[in-house]
Amino acid sequence: MIMSYESAKNALINLNFQDCEKYFKNHNCVLEQGYCELLKGHLSSAKRLFSQISNHNPRAHWALRMIQFIDGYVTFLPTYFEVRNFLEVDVNLLLKAGKLDWVEGIINGDDLLFAVNGESYKFIARVLMYNNFQDIAKIYLDKGIEKSYSDPELHIILADYYLFKKDKESAIKSLNNCLSVLPEYFPAKNKLAEIS
Repeated sequence: MIMSYESAKNALINLNFQDCEKYFKNHNCVLEQGYCELLKGHLSSAKRLFSQISNHNPRAHWALRMIQFIDGYVTFLPTYFEVRNFLEVDVNLLLKAGKLDWVEGIINGDDLLFAVNGESYKFIARVLMYNNFQDIAKIYLDKGIEKSYSDPELHIILADYYLFKKDKESAIKSLNNCLSVLPEYFPAKNKLAEIS
């Protein structure tokens, strides 16, 4: 039996709904109940719960906006900070839950998300890259670099992509591109030293 919020939250993150739902319900954790419903695939129940608190809870407000992308009909865009704070986290959770078609709906809205937050391509690329969807991540890396070449993190993720593909030469080139943008960027210098 779960006795603390932290253990209930960990159960949710690990998709152990049976372990956490009762705790969330008994403690009036509406947002977390909504995420249980969402990750179980119950969109209408999730929407109902998120709607109860969306006026005063930014995460619930974001979740309602995200569900529009899943449904394929976007009428209200999320905010800059909602995309920044929650896009990667929720795409990661949906990937863990096996909701690949929902993730596809969200990432297909990449241009709308980019219009709100210029780092959206990077966020999408990073979560896909580190969830073993490297070839799809490359599409978003290319878009990100085309639109935001001066973002050093994009070059680092691209270097990781090339290392995954066992293309050390291209990885080194990406890291050098990163250092041309930001010469003292420690993550690039460190990774370059590791692979050279």
